[in-house]
Amino acid sequence: MSYLAIARKYRPATFDGIVGQDHVTRTLRNALERGRIHHAFLFTGARGVGKTTAARALARSLNCEHGPTPAPCGTCLSCTEITAGMSPDLIEIDGASNNSVDDVRELREAVRYAPTHGRYKIYLIDEVHMLSKGAFNALLKTLEEPPAHVVFIFATTEPNRIPETILSRVQRFDFKRIPVVALVERLGEIALQEGATLSDNALRLIARAGEGSMRDAQSLLDLVISYAGPEISDDEVAETLGLIDRSLLYDTLAGLIEGRPDQCLDAIDQVYRYGYELSQFTGDLLELLRNATFTRLSKGARRHIDLSGDEMSRLDDLVQDVDPEVLTRTFAALLEVHDQVSRATRPRIVLEMAVARLASVRPVEPVAALLGRLETLEQRLRQGGNPAPVSGYRGAARARPKPAPVLEESSPPSRKVSSPPPRKAPSPPPHKASSPPPRKAPSPPPVEAPPPETPDDAWASFCAAIAGTQDASYLTGGEPSLVGNCLRVVVATTRVQAAARRVAAIPEVQQALEATWPGATLLVATPSEPDARWTEADEILKQSALEDPAIRRIVDTLGADLENVTPLDDGEKK
Repeated sequence: MSYLAIARKYRPATFDGIVGQDHVTRTLRNALERGRIHHAFLFTGARGVGKTTAARALARSLNCEHGPTPAPCGTCLSCTEITAGMSPDLIEIDGASNNSVDDVRELREAVRYAPTHGRYKIYLIDEVHMLSKGAFNALLKTLEEPPAHVVFIFATTEPNRIPETILSRVQRFDFKRIPVVALVERLGEIALQEGATLSDNALRLIARAGEGSMRDAQSLLDLVISYAGPEISDDEVAETLGLIDRSLLYDTLAGLIEGRPDQCLDAIDQVYRYGYELSQFTGDLLELLRNATFTRLSKGARRHIDLSGDEMSRLDDLVQDVDPEVLTRTFAALLEVHDQVSRATRPRIVLEMAVARLASVRPVEPVAALLGRLETLEQRLRQGGNPAPVSGYRGAARARPKPAPVLEESSPPSRKVSSPPPRKAPSPPPHKASSPPPRKAPSPPPVEAPPPETPDDAWASFCAAIAGTQDASYLTGGEPSLVGNCLRVVVATTRVQAAARRVAAIPEVQQALEATWPGATLLVATPSEPDARWTEADEILKQSALEDPAIRRIVDTLGADLENVTPLDDGEKK
């Protein structure tokens, strides 16, 4: 006897054996039990999900000697003929090769004849969307009012190509893709009957490769058994199906999240040397990113993840401290890379450069966190206790100190500002009656100064001025605060801090800083650094105030030390 493929050998003969389509089988069972049998059915869905199998099971139920019944006997003449594919009352037509008007005309002539020995003459037209427009039009009248002994069953993978006039005359059943859990269970039963031993993880690999199609999954199981024999390991399944080693996917994801491009490039090199398709690699990486996002999204989202227990633990450890927004941004960027890799003539170069960009991109602060910081800053400004623009000091005129270099974290601030010894006030000279008092030169009329820019406007002007500088986004992406003549920019990580400092040292950036805040110094910090670093800004503020002539005169006259300097707020400046 010739070998019979698994997909044909284990094809269900009744509704009970159809997996993953309970919504269809339940409706058909109820219709058979209650005698509500429609004259035309349309079965739609992806390939290999059970459309033709359900159509044959329905034909068997209709023509069984004990029917119509949802549980045909399987032993009568009609049941055995339909099972063997030899029933004269079940006419299966391929719509792709019988799609002309003449073919439909022949069908219209044949439907007038009664069935041979069954109850119904059943026409099963597969891939019905391939019929021409003229053929559909020729079928309309017969489909709407067929003879009482005729039942039409249409099957298609593209229902959108069927005219509305046909859809309005049929009962439509949409077949879903079969869940991986159901596929694994069914494949395990088949493997047991075939005498093959596979682990649950191996069955899951086959089921996932089937992509919701029972026929595809069964064909892959047939292939694996032929390659490895009865004792099948997970590695043999992966090798047979051409699946990429899962560890390479996890290494790449870890490299992207942790900013380690060398680890990503090593994984790409192994994938390329093993001969795997890089587009398949990026597709599998997208799926892993999706699962990682669902892991961090919520507990309820985890039920949509189909992974083994070991993989779930590994994924949890990998992304437990990663914000879901970071994962979604990475997914969006990698999706574009996947499309480029699929079309590129040299996909490896495209993927390597894209991974290098993704692994080295600076972290982006979430919008919610930025809004929270803006609200906090606004409250501090209202209370008058924190950052204010460099526009003067309380009780003193504004001074312009000399430009200072960019502050480096390694240089400790000077905590003590030296002041000269106190001077005695000189005694006034004796008054001479003959000499008139000197006249003071008339002071020029005051020049009305332009209104100062707000801190947000000044920062926007500064960012616009350095926009053309290479890697300027490392600096402009931070959170600015201005205290006295010290501009403090807070960035997310120390890696970004180092890059921002390199940008701040560029002459063009220093020029833009001097043009926006004359005499200001720039301090690049991270959120984890303590507030004690603000003492450095306080000392700079004191030095700026001491260089003002009026304040210097007061300090010298009184012989005092400048203890504290408070910048003027916007209301006091007005």
